[in-house]
Amino acid sequence: MIVRRLSIALVTLALLGGVASQAEAQTLRIGVFDAQRVFNETAEGAKIQAKLNALQTEKQDELERVQQELRAMQQNMVATAASVSNDKLRELRLKIDRKTIELESLQKSATREFQLAVEQAQADWQARLEKIVREYGKQKGYTLILPIGVVIYHADATDITADLVKIVDGSGADTGS
Repeated sequence: MIVRRLSIALVTLALLGGVASQAEAQTLRIGVFDAQRVFNETAEGAKIQAKLNALQTEKQDELERVQQELRAMQQNMVATAASVSNDKLRELRLKIDRKTIELESLQKSATREFQLAVEQAQADWQARLEKIVREYGKQKGYTLILPIGVVIYHADATDITADLVKIVDGSGADTGS
């Protein structure tokens, strides 16, 4: 993580050095933004989070249902063990083993499905936010806009996060900065 930030900082410094000659003709304008804050403070971010939470709840409910079925089967076997034949007991154990395999498979499947949903949501969100930042930067005449996580220091005036929140929520298509 530190190496990545240092690499980004070095690339930024190199870009700024190359831009310095252009900066004589125009003012250098740099902005920073907090992507996590944009996600947390927008209706779109809340909608994505709610969708992921609903999927997680659905998968947890499904797992809980199968776990309850398994517990009931185990309790039934314990309760009837003394009064049933060995063949019937073997049959109950086999059903429990199958239900256990079903549960394990369902757990793996649910975990993977949720991971894929999170990855897709993150990729879609990232692409959307990058497009918004690019358009905002062009519209407002920024030379460089960086995510706040790669910046060691920034003046408060360079933070465009609030403008991005407004744009994402559709209430600031033409914010002035």
